[in-house]
Amino acid sequence: MSGVLTVAGSLPLLGPVLIGRFIDDAGAGASTEHLVFVAALYIAVGLSRQLMAVAVAWTAADLAWTVTNDLRSDLTRHVLALDLGFHRGTSPGELVSRVDGDVTALSEFIASFVVKAISATVTLIGIVVVVTWQDWRIGAGLAVYLALAVATVFRMRNRAVDDAASERAATGRMLGEVEERLTGADDLRGNGGGSHAVATFQKASAAVLRSTLQREKQSVTLWVVSNAVFAFGGLIVLAIDAALLRRGAITLGTAYMIFQYTQILREPLGQLADETEAVQRAAGGMTRTIDLMAERSSIDNSGTAVLPEGPLSLHLDHVSFAYDDEDNPVPVLNAVSLNLAAGTTLGVLGRTGSGKTTLARLLLRLVDPTDGKVSFGGVDISSVPLSDLRARTGVVSQDVHLFAASIRDNLVLFDDSISNERVRAALEQLHLLDWVEAMPDGLETVLGPAGAGLSAGEGQLIALTRLFLREPDLVLLDEASSRVDPVTEARVTQAVDRLRQGRTAIVIAHRLSTVERLDEILILDEGGVAEHGTQDQLRATPSSRYATLLAVGSDHEVDAALLGPAATNISGL
Repeated sequence: MSGVLTVAGSLPLLGPVLIGRFIDDAGAGASTEHLVFVAALYIAVGLSRQLMAVAVAWTAADLAWTVTNDLRSDLTRHVLALDLGFHRGTSPGELVSRVDGDVTALSEFIASFVVKAISATVTLIGIVVVVTWQDWRIGAGLAVYLALAVATVFRMRNRAVDDAASERAATGRMLGEVEERLTGADDLRGNGGGSHAVATFQKASAAVLRSTLQREKQSVTLWVVSNAVFAFGGLIVLAIDAALLRRGAITLGTAYMIFQYTQILREPLGQLADETEAVQRAAGGMTRTIDLMAERSSIDNSGTAVLPEGPLSLHLDHVSFAYDDEDNPVPVLNAVSLNLAAGTTLGVLGRTGSGKTTLARLLLRLVDPTDGKVSFGGVDISSVPLSDLRARTGVVSQDVHLFAASIRDNLVLFDDSISNERVRAALEQLHLLDWVEAMPDGLETVLGPAGAGLSAGEGQLIALTRLFLREPDLVLLDEASSRVDPVTEARVTQAVDRLRQGRTAIVIAHRLSTVERLDEILILDEGGVAEHGTQDQLRATPSSRYATLLAVGSDHEVDAALLGPAATNISGL
């Protein structure tokens, strides 16, 4: 890379030298053959410059994408490792802008400005050296002029960095608005919220326009000032050339060469000035990238403890949690204690807002308790490396994410090391093989964006099989059958029954039918344990909430039915 740029930066120096030589030799009566030879060299230099321009562009693009693709990967890993608090406050659209948009600006900067800057530096230094060799006084003056011109260009560029960062931030906010509105498009259309969505987008778009105009203002100012500096410097050199030529201190060819060098100075500096927009975007993107990399997860991942083999027991020791909303923390769980033996299945019930989902997040260590301790197999999970913890646990949430890919890819999450035979065996064990083979292309059936082509319940079946292939020792099913039709619910129930065998399983449910075959029941109410016990214990206690729910009906929604008697905790029975 450095060799290519050095050659590319040196070639512009040869043209004026050859033309100056041609002028002086022609004036001295040189032969036609000699003049043709000098002209041929000039043409060869011109062709070489074109070839080197292609080589520089190729090398620059390769370097830019190599560097920035690595940066994208690093940023993606960093963002995925950040805690739930960060993601609650940052929209996916804004993250796309920061991980892709800002890095693309850096890629353009490397491929364009950096390469031109290195090549221009070689050219500028070479010009000063050659001119100084011809006349040290002109060389010294040219060096001073060059220093002033470069200082002017870069001083004005620095003023534009903040404006570029503001523009990138405004663009990120606008993309966040777009992503959020598109995600809720059906609700907006169905409830007459379209005009509000358009109005908020227009506000975000106007903010982008204002920040873009401010940055463009800086770019235009820089262009005007830099061109004025170049024109002024060219006039000074032309006057010095004429004075030295009248005195006979230099030849006509040398005078031409020196003047031509001043025009060449204008080209690389002009290119750098023209690339100010890329510099501004890159500087703004780099500022935001550095800020993003400076974000730190509140989840400490420095532990080295090892979980025991086999199904994991669960212990909650006075666990409390509150979402940190600046000066107004929102308590969700309050001193929850629980013991669950390894291999036991637990059904978790509770009204909306009782803390069920937060409990799931604590078990997966997406958040850490405000107080108390969560242990698996007698080991505090805060002391276990996150990669080890996630390898031993698995989850199927309410909203399963499917990709625009084949059913097989969605099942194995693009892991080619999992064979089709293993996938089919897993589907057969979960009694889902006939369902998949009934698809148009079986395992190779391609789904649309976000799993278009499958119902919500069928998406749950994909997620359950995905989890079964991972073979975790503790599984958490968060409302796995909350939005399915009766036929699909039967398939989901069969899959859940098979999945929980030989594992510790925690099932958060809306319907009682989902938890009737589980070993123990936990009912949460307003962030606390309202009731905990085995199926037999709770069924045999008529005053228990669970017995009351069963009396209402196993297919009844828990939210509607949990309005019964006061809390009864019989976990000690």
